[in-house]
Amino acid sequence: MSGKPGVRAVRAVLFGLERNRIMGAVRLPIIGDDDIPQLVMLDGEPFLRMPTPPAWERKDVICYAQTRPFRVDGGLLEAIA
Repeated sequence: MSGKPGVRAVRAVLFGLERNRIMGAVRLPIIGDDDIPQLVMLDGEPFLRMPTPPAWERKDVICYAQTRPFRVDGGLLEAIA
């Protein structure tokens, strides 16, 4: 064994904009604990990492909430509605 962290697959649950409906679930390959992505794209829709519900904490689940895309240009923050 080389001492490097192994690759593991975790389940990511994707919630909708209001965080009350599950939009889907995907498998993410993770290398160590520092490699968990903050953003997941699914069908062109961005999902940002969110806190895991307390009932799911002991499971290997990462939760993401759908968000509206935005762009930052020279001091301008643009939200797409």
